[in-house]
Amino acid sequence: MLQIAVCDDEPLSLRHIEAETRDCLEKQHIFPMITTFASGPHLLFALEDGAFFDLLLLDIEMPEISGMELARRIHERLPHSLIIFVTAHFKYAVDAYELNIFRYIPKNQLASRLYHAVADAAAILETQDTRSYVIHNQSRMERIPLKSILYLLREGKNSVFHLSEQSEAIRLRRSLTEIHAELPTEEFVFIDRGCIVNLRHVTGIVQADCLLTDGSRLPVAQSRLSDLKKKLNLFWCRKI
Repeated sequence: MLQIAVCDDEPLSLRHIEAETRDCLEKQHIFPMITTFASGPHLLFALEDGAFFDLLLLDIEMPEISGMELARRIHERLPHSLIIFVTAHFKYAVDAYELNIFRYIPKNQLASRLYHAVADAAAILETQDTRSYVIHNQSRMERIPLKSILYLLREGKNSVFHLSEQSEAIRLRRSLTEIHAELPTEEFVFIDRGCIVNLRHVTGIVQADCLLTDGSRLPVAQSRLSDLKKKLNLFWCRKI
């Protein structure tokens, strides 16, 4: 799920940008988590508390801290996140590009330019896909890219991660239900009480088996087969 921040000290503008951004993405079957901030310091506090955002839409002229300085601070914490400036003032455009800002949108052109800017940002973020899951136990602490996870299996009290980029599976003493709650549910789906698959690695469903990119063939519980087909179809539609 895309994590998006919108920061603007004008309430009407804040609500409008949030609504337009959500509408743009939902038309592409992308359902983001959008958090709004009425000031730069509030956004910085959230970042200091560990908040993460893939995309940030910022006003430039705000009290306490400008969008320009805010962008510099954001890049220090989130170097791979994309920033879109939405402002009423053209005079900042050159400086905005010097900050490696993804897009600069004048507020009087919001209706014509925001949709395409957000759509382009979403496409780039999907390609980058730097999301990850942290494995933390007594013997290891490791950040696993979500795109590398093929599927997870339950083995007793452990959950076992099967990955596309290494032969050794990773065991974690946590339940599948606990782990599933921390994963994007539009991508990771239970196909059985003891198995979760990553839909990005599913190549098809044959009878009651789920076929994966590494050649694995996993049985799907009959009670979950219809739901899996619907979710897989929706997932594929988003990628086309």
